[in-house]
Amino acid sequence: MSEAIASKGVSNGTKWRVMLVIFLFYFFSLGFTNQFFNVALNPMITDMGWDAAQGSAISNAMFLGMIWFVFVAGFLLDKFSVKKLYVLEIFLVGVVFALRGVAQGFIFFYVLMILYGVLSAFYVPTCVKLISLWFDGKQIALANGILTSASPCGQLVANVAGWKLAMAIGGWKTMYVVTGICCVLVAILAIFLVKDRKSEDAALASAILTRDDLSFGKNIKGVASTPSVWIYIIANGFFVGFVYAIMAFQNYVYQTDPGWGLDPSVSGTIPAFSNCVSMCCYVLVPLLFARLGIQKWWGVAAIFCAIGAITLVTIMWFSYSYVYACISMATSGLLYGCCLPAPKVLLLQLPEVSGPRAGTAIGIYTTIERLCVVIFIAIIGPKIISWDPSMHDGLGSSTLVGKVQMLMYLQPLLLALALIVNKKRYGNIFAHVAKKEGSLAAEHGAETD
Repeated sequence: MSEAIASKGVSNGTKWRVMLVIFLFYFFSLGFTNQFFNVALNPMITDMGWDAAQGSAISNAMFLGMIWFVFVAGFLLDKFSVKKLYVLEIFLVGVVFALRGVAQGFIFFYVLMILYGVLSAFYVPTCVKLISLWFDGKQIALANGILTSASPCGQLVANVAGWKLAMAIGGWKTMYVVTGICCVLVAILAIFLVKDRKSEDAALASAILTRDDLSFGKNIKGVASTPSVWIYIIANGFFVGFVYAIMAFQNYVYQTDPGWGLDPSVSGTIPAFSNCVSMCCYVLVPLLFARLGIQKWWGVAAIFCAIGAITLVTIMWFSYSYVYACISMATSGLLYGCCLPAPKVLLLQLPEVSGPRAGTAIGIYTTIERLCVVIFIAIIGPKIISWDPSMHDGLGSSTLVGKVQMLMYLQPLLLALALIVNKKRYGNIFAHVAKKEGSLAAEHGAETD
């Protein structure tokens, strides 16, 4: 029989230093700078002289650049040095951010956004791979929650103070240079704080995988042949795909729809309520579930939370009420703490994935997620930017976003399907993973003898 994978111990100090570096990078890149782009989109379109098609293309460029490489990045992470790739990724992201501050014309800026997408294809699965290498099954949900919270933390700062900070230091171009420098500094910090760790030594060990199962072909086949993997991937694609697509134009709608008519310095306060609450809940929810010993109910809770969040936000777009918008965003942020990270957390706990194949699985997962974003932005982006209320019975573009939002209901439906499939396939999956034995393990062992 092939040698089983046994996780090596790791000190708390080491794993939390790794988490600190990941959090800082996510804060500046995926959080602050990405959301600042959304906040400043309308002024940028005006200053750069872009038309509706160019504005939509710029918004979509990052995701378009990402989808071609994220799968490749995922399986590379399962075979090569994660630390070296991570440090290089952070440094190059900083350079690309800084270059936005000196970009002239549509083509140069578009190329920079494409390059950032390519780099995102590597750093997103890298960060997930890192937490699977250093955090075991007892802490993976908490670690993923902290990782996820870094993005809304940065978004919160960008929504509340990003535009004001930019105006104070010389404009949106200067802000890009500053964030680029911050990312380079984080890259230098990562050199000293992040250590290398092999896939077979991942803290998140598998219940069924052996060292011989970690070849390139077996990684892809093993992940791709697991039904629940695809259910979680598609569920996430629709949910997060629409979240990103809508978030890209949320501030634009608040600023240009006559029903809202908000200033750039004010429009960000609405999504800031969601950022603030979700940032906390991404960490508190896994802590609460672990404390109460109810991790097996995460999937069920995520279904109801997703339905509630989608309903609240959909109503918001038709309300044109600033007060209700803030309340619904805060409440949905609370619910997002459970339902948004659920597909990823549940995916990583599947015996066929776990830590050893996390890179490959997240590579596919993120590819589909970003492909959905590209498609959704390409469809709704030009419609929002070119929206003319006089051509739609006086209705603003906010009503279009509200209708689109309802497509996100597919996520809770798919999570319910995953519960049924997992019950049939594994029985009690949490007991199965905890004991690292059972019928699946026995069958796998028989095959490798």
